[in-house]
Amino acid sequence: MDYPLICSSIRKRPDWASLFPALLQSSNPTGRWKEAKLDTHDLAVPLHLSGQTARLHFCAICLSPQEVDSLETRKRIERLYNLNGGQYVAIVLLMEQHQGSSDTAMMMKLQIELMSGLEMPIIPLSSTRELPATIMAFHRQLMTSAAPIKQAVTARCLLSHCSEIHHLGEHTTNLLSDITTDFRDLVHKATTLEGQQNLRDYLGNDAERVIKFWQDEYLVE
Repeated sequence: MDYPLICSSIRKRPDWASLFPALLQSSNPTGRWKEAKLDTHDLAVPLHLSGQTARLHFCAICLSPQEVDSLETRKRIERLYNLNGGQYVAIVLLMEQHQGSSDTAMMMKLQIELMSGLEMPIIPLSSTRELPATIMAFHRQLMTSAAPIKQAVTARCLLSHCSEIHHLGEHTTNLLSDITTDFRDLVHKATTLEGQQNLRDYLGNDAERVIKFWQDEYLVE
């Protein structure tokens, strides 16, 4: 029997170490996992796809917000993507709040990073306790989907969070989607004088909330 696998190196990462007690128990409602040494990823769940004779796995790496902005993370994402050309892989992002960081901004930054040819789903978690059920639900979706899953979090959903205080309304989110080509373009508009004026022309008072969000929460290089 093939068991889902979790990499032993996660034990050394404080944000994720709490996964082990629940996952390795035989009473785990999503099925028992096994600990293993995995070179390119943190999680591996066997895939049995119709018409496929090769042995496949759904693989994922686990990231917390403070890990998103590092060179090592970039290398890990590249290695994960190259496992199977971006198919049957995902990034699990822990969205618990950390002092001095915005989880939404970190997700935006990760989304922008993936636009450079490393497109793969991002699976957000509000707590490590959600991981077993969330991963297995995504796994079931892969097993039943006729086409590869490209995105677990839609760009439009992320756009609604690009506001300093409250989420943007549906109308404002639609406008923002219409006047920007991608998140990189949005960052440019929110951080340049010409772009900021363009946002004000279309979004009115809501433009200041968008501009303030990127100025305060996102590190623009």
